[in-house]
Amino acid sequence: MTLRAVRAAVCGIHAACALAFIAALGGCISVPPASSSGGPSTQPVALTPEQVAMLARWTEREQELLGATLTADAAAEIALLHHPAVDRALETLGLENVDRLRVAHGVNPDFNGGRPPTTVDTRIERAISVNLMTWLSVPAFAPGLTMAERTARVQAADEIAALLFTARRAWVNAVAARQSVRYFGDVVAAAEASREIMQSMRSVGNSSELETLRAQTLYADAVAHLTAVQVAAAVERERLVQTLGLWGPDAERVQLPERLPDLTTTPIGPDGLEARAVAQRFDVQSGRLQGLSGEAGVKARGEVRSAWLAYRGAYDLARHAHDALVPLAQRISAEQLKLYNGMLIGVIDLVADVTERINAVNAALDAERDFWLAEVELQRAMSGVGVPAAALPGVQSGFRPGAAYHVH
Repeated sequence: MTLRAVRAAVCGIHAACALAFIAALGGCISVPPASSSGGPSTQPVALTPEQVAMLARWTEREQELLGATLTADAAAEIALLHHPAVDRALETLGLENVDRLRVAHGVNPDFNGGRPPTTVDTRIERAISVNLMTWLSVPAFAPGLTMAERTARVQAADEIAALLFTARRAWVNAVAARQSVRYFGDVVAAAEASREIMQSMRSVGNSSELETLRAQTLYADAVAHLTAVQVAAAVERERLVQTLGLWGPDAERVQLPERLPDLTTTPIGPDGLEARAVAQRFDVQSGRLQGLSGEAGVKARGEVRSAWLAYRGAYDLARHAHDALVPLAQRISAEQLKLYNGMLIGVIDLVADVTERINAVNAALDAERDFWLAEVELQRAMSGVGVPAAALPGVQSGFRPGAAYHVH
């Protein structure tokens, strides 16, 4: 059994039990590894006490991350520590015995004298991604490799780095979907109150059959939409835990925050992005070794420009929704409440307005989600790994019962 095989066995156990399993290995053990033909070899391979201790540290760190509310960076770290695909890719790079906690939290000492790239701007590049790229670049661009070896290593490095950005995207989508469930729960509560009031008014002859039916329809549509967003939230959560490489009890332990982070007050500007990308992008470095630096540079500049334009546009939309649309909806709602208290509008009008206000908040949430996805895409574009994300959707308010059921 190699370190990878032990790692696979550990990953198949609930993490709380994995520590006991690792402890039971008890220092140096000898177990038969797989031979090149696929069968067991007669020559044992020893796991050193250092390797056993390293596995224990990984599991302890996973437990620490799973015991707290999950952040985007924590999601990326769990994926690096836990996802089985990382094992195979690291073996291809000759890093199968590297301590992944060192990879996540420190610069490769063989890269630039152990110093991070001087072109890094910490406002956009995350430390774990920067650190990881220093560990991946050294073996991927090592001298003396055949073309086939270099191609395999570059592909393996790309897969590992891209996984971190995939984990961040999955985290954004899962948190945003969870937040939508809460907002549309408010819609259902408002529609249910409307239905009950209209039924009571109908029983004493103060409401028409048509108004009662409209209130019932409003509630039924709200429940249907809430169910849809609940399903979406469950699916996005499942995508997240799959991206992290989790299953079973460990997957159930993932704790998502109640909402996305607040919008940044100072978005990243375009100055210097293209030059930094050309200087540091992984695919540009690979292109230089293949004599394709010009082509890689053009691609890098184009991707970074596109990513920044999407990022800045998403920021402007999110800021507008947060600073203008939501406050306007809240002011209108306050005025509608005054009219209702003055018996100038009915219950249906008031509830329709409440749903409009919640729609404005939900549209702001959608815009915030798109901004954070755009930031992840800009981070990926600066790294030069993976493939560009799909075009971001526009701001959508979704459920609009007020327009359909407003009663004059």
